[in-house]
Amino acid sequence: MTKTLLLFIPLAIQGTVLAAEPLDTRRSDLRVSLGTISQTKSGYLTVVGPKERAVRTSGKHSQALLRFRYRGPSKKTAPLDSGAVIQQIGLKMRAMNTCNLLYIMWRIKPTEEIYIAIKRNPGKLKYADCGANGYTVLGRVPLKPLGITAATQKTHRLGASVTETAGRYAGEVTIDGRKIWSGGIDAKLIADINGPVGFRSDNGSFIFKLFVTDAKASN
Repeated sequence: MTKTLLLFIPLAIQGTVLAAEPLDTRRSDLRVSLGTISQTKSGYLTVVGPKERAVRTSGKHSQALLRFRYRGPSKKTAPLDSGAVIQQIGLKMRAMNTCNLLYIMWRIKPTEEIYIAIKRNPGKLKYADCGANGYTVLGRVPLKPLGITAATQKTHRLGASVTETAGRYAGEVTIDGRKIWSGGIDAKLIADINGPVGFRSDNGSFIFKLFVTDAKASN
């Protein structure tokens, strides 16, 4: 449990930082917009592809952890709008709707990397309105140089946080407790985008748990 809690320490918050207990997401806590999500008797969520999209039904949590195991490619595949077939799973942060949110995606194939991007389409709510438009890439982290891979089908933990201090926003991404990316986020891109945590997967079979939490500050 100690290792899990360490993943939820935010970048910078005024006052004394206290990590709240991570909240496990059940199937009943999710609003599914695409695909099928199941839950095992032991409480793990499962998807088999080719496309799954969901967000929590409540809460606007600033930190999330996806503990997952990649089980291989899905039997059916579906290309992205670009035409590329990518096997991936990741977090949806501040997911106001499908047109306005922050993605932290673990892309497994064809090139393994962490892809961090904001999708921003002011005034648009549905995929039919925005399509694949409005992306601003914040970072791409190749995983091979770091010696990290999900392809061995071992369990990994993808953590992310977005914090705000005096109008300045910052993000952080961790893998198995190791910080692999951090940086400021332009307030013009994210200040008016907020919503629940969720997840997305494409063209893969995964078993996972989704945890959310917020840090509490006291002086």
